[in-house]
Parts: sequence; C-alpha cells; structure tokens
Amino acid sequence: MQLLESLLFLVKLEGGCRHPGVTPSPECTEAQCPVPDITHGQLKPAQNLTYGSTATLECDAGYIPVGATTTVRCLSAGRWHPRVPACTLGHCPYPPAVDHADRNPQRSFPVGATVTYFCRAGYTLLPEVSPITTCLKNFTWSVIPKLCQKVQCPSPVIHHGREVSPRKAEYTFGHQVEFQCEPGYVLRGSQRGQCWSDGTWRPPAPYCDKVCGPPPTIASGQHSALGAEQFPYGLEVKYSCVEGLSLIGDESIYCTSDDGVNLTWSGPAPECRVVRCPKPAVERGRMTPQRFTFPYGAAVRFSCDEGFVLRGDAESRCLADSAWHPPLPTCQPVLCPQPQVANGRLKSTLDGKMWYQTNATVTFECLHGYHFADDGDMSLEGSWTATCLPDGSWTPLPKCRKEGDSDVCEEVDYIKTAFGCGVPIAEMKTLLEIQKLFLEIKKLKVELGNLNE
Repeated sequence: MQLLESLLFLVKLEGGCRHPGVTPSPECTEAQCPVPDITHGQLKPAQNLTYGSTATLECDAGYIPVGATTTVRCLSAGRWHPRVPACTLGHCPYPPAVDHADRNPQRSFPVGATVTYFCRAGYTLLPEVSPITTCLKNFTWSVIPKLCQKVQCPSPVIHHGREVSPRKAEYTFGHQVEFQCEPGYVLRGSQRGQCWSDGTWRPPAPYCDKVCGPPPTIASGQHSALGAEQFPYGLEVKYSCVEGLSLIGDESIYCTSDDGVNLTWSGPAPECRVVRCPKPAVERGRMTPQRFTFPYGAAVRFSCDEGFVLRGDAESRCLADSAWHPPLPTCQPVLCPQPQVANGRLKSTLDGKMWYQTNATVTFECLHGYHFADDGDMSLEGSWTATCLPDGSWTPLPKCRKEGDSDVCEEVDYIKTAFGCGVPIAEMKTLLEIQKLFLEIKKLKVELGNLNE
C-alpha cells in the first residue's frame, strides 16, 4: 500500500512540475495532516505533521488510550492512519485489604472513586483516622493507615472482691474474667464475665454482698444450714431436735439487718428440752382431740356436759414450763336468774334465792286485780309454774293483766307493730281513729261500771 502511494506521488510530480527554463506550472506543496482535537489527550509531536510522519497519543493524567494502538501516521491524502485514537477515564485495581476491616461492596473503581472501610465485630476505628481511600490519577490508591483496633472494656471493679486471674492493663474483645468475694461476703450475679464487641461486660459485673456469720448451734439439735459456707441476707435457718426432745423457742431464724448496713440473725436460737404436760382433766367436761401424750406445743379444746357451762378459755396449750396456758377451764352448773313478772310475784320467796339450778321450778301468782293473760302450766288454781332449762333460760313466764285490759293492750300492741313495720300513713290514720273509738267505748264501759257500783 505504501509503495502504491509513493508511485502516485511521483506521477503527480512528473506531470505537474517542469524543469528550469520551461514554463512554470503550479507550485507543489508537501501533504500535511490536521492536528486532531482529542478529549483528555493530545498527539506528540503536535507540529510538522506532514506526509509520512508519525505521532503518539498522550492522554491526560487519569486517562488511558482507547484501543491497543497509540501511534498514527500521516498519509498523502492528509489523513491519519489508523484513525485517531481517543482517551477514556482509567480505573484502579481492587483496593487493598485492611486488617480487621471490610469495605462497602463495589466492583468498579474509576479514577476519583472512594472506598469506605468499616471495622469488623470486636474492633473499632482508631481516633482521628479516616476510613476512606481514593483512586488516584496514577491508578493507585491513596495511603491507607492502620484503621482498626480491638474493642476494649473498662477494667472491672468489684468492691470487697477480686479477679481470680491476675489483673490486666487492657481488657479487649473476647477476654474473660472470673470473680471471687472476700471472706464475709457472697457474690451476687454471675461469677464469670466476657468483654463483648460493644465494649461492655456480659453479664454485667457482679457485686459482693455482706453475709451473716454462721448460725448458732444448739445442744441435742441441728439447723438446716449445715455444710453451708455463706449465709446471705434473707436466708432462713430451721432448727430441729433429736427424737424425744421438744424445740423451745422460734423454729426459724433469718439473716436480717437492724440498721440497714450490718447483718445479723433475727433472734436467739431455740433450745431442745424434754417437755411433758400432765393429762388435762376437766370435771363434767370433754376434751378434743382425744390423745394420750401431751408434749410441748400440744393444744386441746374443752366443752361441758349438758347443764354445765365453761368458765375460762376453751383452748389451752402445753408450753415450755410443762404447764397448760392459759390454765384449764372448769365446768360450772348452768343457773337461771330469779325470774321477774310484771304485776306478778313468786308464791314462795322465803328462801331468797337469786339463782336456780337446772330443772328447778318456781310458781307465780298475779297481784290483786290482775289475772293471767294466757293459759299455761297452772298446777294450782290461780298459779303459774316455770322450769329452769339447761341453757339458763326459763320455760315461758306468765303475763299478768288487769281485768278488761286484755283487748286494749292487744290493740295497742297491734298499733305499735303496724307503725314499726312501715305501714302507709293513710292506713295508720285509719288505725288510730279506730283505736280512739275503741278507747272511748272502753271509757264508757268503765263509767257505767262505776255507776252500777
């Protein structure tokens, strides 16, 4: 191809140019190629681009030629061969790995692109260090310093306690510790802890709480905390005695506090003793439950036979002094008080008795001008008999009323009852009017009787 172009050039020279002395023809000039305008690049050299000369493409910083060829030749027709190349934005390789860090997911890294790193779990960014790197124009990454350091937890502090392992200057992610309290204290919380990725201890650091001293021991007995080494606040200790002995005092004591600071036991320890109470006997009485042994703490209840009443407490308990508390009651005969009857009297009051035993009988008579209102137990004509019952009451007592007053009294009682039962006012007025008429008729009868006398 180049040979053909050279021949054509010679032909043009022979046909178009004359030797000296011959009439001159138009002047021949050397072919030139134009200087191309290349975005983000240029040809070097940039002048004397004549036929047959070559030029090389140079791209601006951050740009690279498109295609494999960067050199072009100027042809006789004033054009470039091959076609003038172009410049495109260059790319950086994958960003470098950073210890204990990952980057955001990107696959293309053109010049000027940035990549941000973030620390993995358990690590944190160093202060005042940027986690960002940039693709530079020389297709390398800006310098990436050390970014991440291990997360640190604060030094665990436990008052009245210590770490089982030696203390360290730093406690980083994943580090484990174990705690122990001083004598006289008990651990509240978890005995072990681990430094987590967020810089905290999990579980949280425990604390050491005060404890009570060993509970007191007792002769011929034991407590429920045998073998225990710590006696924390709120602990209950129960005591028991060997067989045949009774526990005198509180069965349990507690680890508590009198001043809110110091711990102590809630009371003295009980003691073990032989305690037996005598069999309780109450004349004319009954005991429940029926039993044959009466050790410390045994309780019994009493009741009396019919016709007798309990004097004292119904329940008693065997206590540490081998006696019954409260003292055993007694069963006393039931007595009826001397009965009283309005407008009546006892026929025989010579004995002056104020109380009567069960089944005792008394006889009543009405005063002069009065008579018994109802039929009853009239053993003698004009008399009424009543009997003392086992519950301390009398059989029905008589009622003595004045001659002719029975109807009036019954009417008055009826009016009182009606008024007390909430009878309507209108009906009460009618009843009162009737009562008024009844009393007037009764008054006339009395006046007529006086006239007849």
